[in-house]
Amino acid sequence: MEKAKQPSCAKSVSTEHLRGIRLLAELAGGLASLKDPDVLQRQTLEYALRMFRCTTGAVCPRDGTTGSIRLGPAVGRAEGLDPARLLALDAVRVAVLRDHRPLVLLDPALALGSSPFADWQGLAVIPIAGPTDIQGLLVLGDWAAGDAFPEADVALMEAVGSVVAMALETSLLHAEFRQDMGRRMAEAMAELTRATAELERLRTFNEDLFESAPVGIIVFDREFRVGFRNAAADRLWPEDRSVLESARRTDLGRSDPDWEVGLRDVVNMQKPWLAEEVGLVRPGREPVRLNLSCSPLRSGRRSVGGGVLIVEDVTQRVHMERRLAVSERLAGVGRLAAMVAHEINNPLDDIIRLVNLARRAEAGSTQGDAAADRERVEKYLAEAHKGLMRMVMIVRDLLAFSRSTSGTGDPMPIRETLTEVIHALAPAAEKGGVAIDIHCDAALLPLKSSTLYQVVLNLAKNAVEASPSGGRVGISARCQADALVIEVADSGPGIPPEALARLFEPFFSLKANGKGTGLGLVISRDLVEKQGGTISASNRPQGGAVFAVRIPLAPGACGCK
Repeated sequence: MEKAKQPSCAKSVSTEHLRGIRLLAELAGGLASLKDPDVLQRQTLEYALRMFRCTTGAVCPRDGTTGSIRLGPAVGRAEGLDPARLLALDAVRVAVLRDHRPLVLLDPALALGSSPFADWQGLAVIPIAGPTDIQGLLVLGDWAAGDAFPEADVALMEAVGSVVAMALETSLLHAEFRQDMGRRMAEAMAELTRATAELERLRTFNEDLFESAPVGIIVFDREFRVGFRNAAADRLWPEDRSVLESARRTDLGRSDPDWEVGLRDVVNMQKPWLAEEVGLVRPGREPVRLNLSCSPLRSGRRSVGGGVLIVEDVTQRVHMERRLAVSERLAGVGRLAAMVAHEINNPLDDIIRLVNLARRAEAGSTQGDAAADRERVEKYLAEAHKGLMRMVMIVRDLLAFSRSTSGTGDPMPIRETLTEVIHALAPAAEKGGVAIDIHCDAALLPLKSSTLYQVVLNLAKNAVEASPSGGRVGISARCQADALVIEVADSGPGIPPEALARLFEPFFSLKANGKGTGLGLVISRDLVEKQGGTISASNRPQGGAVFAVRIPLAPGACGCK
């Protein structure tokens, strides 16, 4: 490397060196506060020209996108500088790019020969180098007359390159951070705009959905104050500020005296509440029947902020169900009347035939055959009597069927009811050689029903008649899921599969002719259904049939856990 001759005056060199160090300190302090890379490059060039007493210079930073060196701020003859031609010089590639040290040429024409920098008065190419990579170049030339790059400037150049590299890297990081933050902010704003539009769409959709719902929707707080109600609620529900006050206008107390406790438990105990076919009469409007469903409104994962009451108008459905029930009842009466006519007609025909035979026998009687004729008349009348008794049984059971009600009486222990059934059937069971067993849960509470005895009696009587001599009939009672379950099992031949579907039809019987009317199971089913229960029949795997009666009870009324 060609070096300039050093001035003979050491004092002058020391003074200039100290001046350069002060300028370097000023430059470092100024660059530390700059965040804009362009401003940083311009200030670097300004201080470098003063520090090294040059009139030409340029800062050539590395492009972060392409990785190439481009021309930045420039003054003097460096304004037309082509960084690519500069980096093509062997001396620059070796000293600056490979060794990361400044290249100082006092006579560029001598060192570089024919080149764009041959007419420069001195040339210094300073690497702006980070720990591992070149961040750019600082190019200086055309020093002031009489001055040169002294040896001390080389160390100062290395320091300038390091300081500028750190500042430039920091500013680039800041710029990248600002760009990234700007990009993220733009994305966040776009997402926020999209979310706002979607929220507005959902809000409009929800409003339209609530307003278009055919059921009334009422939202209330923990004090049961109404906060929202849709158009259907305005049409169906009283416009009180309190849900409790509105509910008091209905006939809820008719079917559920404790309705207010259940409604308050929605908020206090987080338990849903339901009431069906609630009557409401509003001035100037037709009476309506409503189904009410209330659920807790949770404002968080656990806390309850109030409740939601759904009001459904079931007036038309109730009217249709009642008309349908009447129609079915009338149709049932018609079918029953036809069956009754058929059942009574058979013994009535026999009675008329037998009476006619008896009259003819009486009219044609002769003195010699009087005893034989009298015997025939008595036989005809005895058979006619059996037909009359058959008709009496049918009429009696029909009266029992027509008068059957759900009935209530004083609470009676279940075991006592079953024991009375056994006592009533004791003669028939003893005559048929059948034993009757009782199994009753001790925790069962007394049941207030006057019809349970009649149901169990009918089922147990059938079981005794179906069991052979030496057989057993079992009567059990237990609680299951807030319901009383009573089962009557026999040890007979069971029920033919084809007869299972017809067991509860009027006048259908598996007993021998004249032994039953086929109305006992019909009456039993009617009594059970009037208590909201069900009755079913099936065959046991070990043989015999079992009839199960299930009567729902109020929660806790069963007495079992």
